[in-house]
Amino acid sequence: MKQSVHRPRDVRAIAISRLISEMGDEMALIALLFRVKSSGPAAISAIFALFALSRIIFAPISGSIVDRFASRRLIASVSVLQTLVAICLAFSTGFSLYFFVFILAIGASIIGPAWQALIPVLVPASDLSRTYAFIQTHRSFSIVLGAGLGGFLVEKFGTSTALLIDAGTFFVVGVFGATLRNERKPELGSFSKRESVQGFKRIFTAPVLIASIVLLAAFNMAAGVNEVLGVFLITDTLHGTASQYGLVFSALGVSMLITGFTLSRIQIRFRDTHALVISALISASGMFMYGLSPNVGAAMAAFAINGIGLTGLHVFGTPIIIRHTSEAERGRVFAASSSITTAGTLLSTGIAGSLGQLFPIRLVITCSAITCGILALLAGASIVRTERKT
Repeated sequence: MKQSVHRPRDVRAIAISRLISEMGDEMALIALLFRVKSSGPAAISAIFALFALSRIIFAPISGSIVDRFASRRLIASVSVLQTLVAICLAFSTGFSLYFFVFILAIGASIIGPAWQALIPVLVPASDLSRTYAFIQTHRSFSIVLGAGLGGFLVEKFGTSTALLIDAGTFFVVGVFGATLRNERKPELGSFSKRESVQGFKRIFTAPVLIASIVLLAAFNMAAGVNEVLGVFLITDTLHGTASQYGLVFSALGVSMLITGFTLSRIQIRFRDTHALVISALISASGMFMYGLSPNVGAAMAAFAINGIGLTGLHVFGTPIIIRHTSEAERGRVFAASSSITTAGTLLSTGIAGSLGQLFPIRLVITCSAITCGILALLAGASIVRTERKT
């Protein structure tokens, strides 16, 4: 049930919170990678794996927490706890560092679905796509800003300073959460096993949700391939530098920023299901061109095209998930969907390195893009057919 809302203030507060939070995440990731890089590639892989595993393992619990507690108090409380954990992380090494990374990631597995489940309470269904585009604009800006600021802080002041500033961003997010004028007040009464897996049950019993998650998971897997093999494509195949590798990902962030801003300002004239399929095909095309890039400039252009499509996937995919779930179960559905798509990323990062050893880098990247394009057409057709019947 919709409550009376002050949309501009609350939605802007969420957008700014997401910007601050994800900017802090980018800074923390850079600081952590530099702190453990002397231990070798396995240590870096462990950092990424811990972030992913927290979402996969704790999805039933995280979703149940989101669907049981009022959003204002939940976001504020978890953010304060994350602040304390991040402070401990700033001074940690060895095993304790990985422990605090895992605990911090558990908090993120709660905060993410909490924000996602709150937004449909604040805005009408007809404005969801533009609202998500508005928030995505801020998130994209955080990627560009956080990566640059994180590198500067680590180089000039060390990893602990960057991690302490990250701790401060959690506290600021908690303040924003505590001062929201409206909140989601779910009514889940218990943490029973049956209720905790409701998100997964809902996804696997709704054809539209199955198709949507398959589509999103496919692109997460392709992104995992690009993360692992992209550095070899740019530096070895195209003979680029580390700075040029950074420029390629900056092109992605800027593209997502501009696309999100544009979509937040215009009214799409056709159905979001069609927009989702178009976005998927644009993203797949960008990744395919990335794999065939003759030089770094072409790679930047290809990743910019990819950014247009990826933004559309977020903007148009989320309202479809919302439309096919009830308000009471949305926290668990969002947690479950994050778990599934993150599992795809974890799987792809694990096998991409092996594929890159067996086959040419360009071939692996282009094949993953073609696979995404095919899945986009199949899943998109399923979504369109199902929604026409309802």
